[in-house]
Amino acid sequence: MRGLSLLQAPPFVIPFTFFATGVSFWFLSSLFAVYFSFRGGINLPFLLHSQTVLFALFVMFGALFQMLPVVVGAVIENPIPKAFIFYFPMLLGAFIFLSGFFTHKTAITKTGALLLYASVMYGALLMLFHALKVKSYIPTSRGIKFSLFFLVVGVSFGVLWLFFPYDVRIFKTHYTFMLFGWVGALIVSVSFQVIEMFFTTDAYPRIFSMNFPYMLSFSMLLAVFMDGFIFKLPLSLLFFTWSFMTLKRLYTRRRKATDYTIYFWYLGLLMLCLSLVFFLMDRFMTFLLLFVLFFSSIIAAMLYRIIPFLVWFHLSNLNPQKAPLMSDVIKPERIRVSFFLHSVFCLLCTLGLFKLASVVFVVSTLWLAYHTVRGGLLYFELT
Repeated sequence: MRGLSLLQAPPFVIPFTFFATGVSFWFLSSLFAVYFSFRGGINLPFLLHSQTVLFALFVMFGALFQMLPVVVGAVIENPIPKAFIFYFPMLLGAFIFLSGFFTHKTAITKTGALLLYASVMYGALLMLFHALKVKSYIPTSRGIKFSLFFLVVGVSFGVLWLFFPYDVRIFKTHYTFMLFGWVGALIVSVSFQVIEMFFTTDAYPRIFSMNFPYMLSFSMLLAVFMDGFIFKLPLSLLFFTWSFMTLKRLYTRRRKATDYTIYFWYLGLLMLCLSLVFFLMDRFMTFLLLFVLFFSSIIAAMLYRIIPFLVWFHLSNLNPQKAPLMSDVIKPERIRVSFFLHSVFCLLCTLGLFKLASVVFVVSTLWLAYHTVRGGLLYFELT
């Protein structure tokens, strides 16, 4: 994001609305986690999709609105109406979709899924259309394009699976492209840019970063269409390799100042490596849990970085005298508390203490939601 100008960046209200929605509904999903854990039964489809749809999808769309013009060089003109024309249907569709899972009403689930599908496809194709018009010279730009394509494939097979629920191949395609393709590819691609920039590290090997989307595509196809440990191995090794590269860069970073967002990265990478082990062992439920802990840790780390940066950036361009320091938008000691809560939650989940974990989950998500929203509102207070 070097040399960023205000003309390139979308209005602050767009990414902030998506971020605030995502973290608010992450808190809401934690309340349902408490309800299910103390009731004695887990509604896995509801809980999983509340994490991937209400939390990850909204936050990642918000991040993409910011990154497309800045990193990819793809400017969406008149972005506010184009953003909100799919934000509201996506929000409504997500509510109906999850209501169907909660009530076990298939008709409601399908209705919500179709509305959600239409809105997600609009957003993904809008971004992909603009991104494809720009040639990719850096790995993050290329990875973003592929991740949007993987999202289109993943949600399409998700809707298809609702109508053909007994086709295992459709289900495998859905979760592989959504988890490894959409979420995984986007996190990895963004890391190629932000790890070096935020933490002053060495760059990733270009031969790896530029070819990551191609290796991922091949590995996912193997995992989907072939069965057995050996065909899951390339996909797992690819993410293991990225994890170790990232850990090495964070550990050997040149700027050694205490930064608790780094610890979120450490925790997330640990959860990813554990999830890959269980993925290879065909322990699907454990894999899902650990993979969710992985991407939620990384997203939390990114939010604690992005919100202060965007508030400072927009205010410093509009009125430099009113621009706060990034450390004043969200205090470092507040991030430290958030990391402690989230790490305790992850530990309790890995130990199988789900009732206690769900209670900590509520406190952790409320803490993140409050500071994300409060930090963003500072922009509106000072303008």
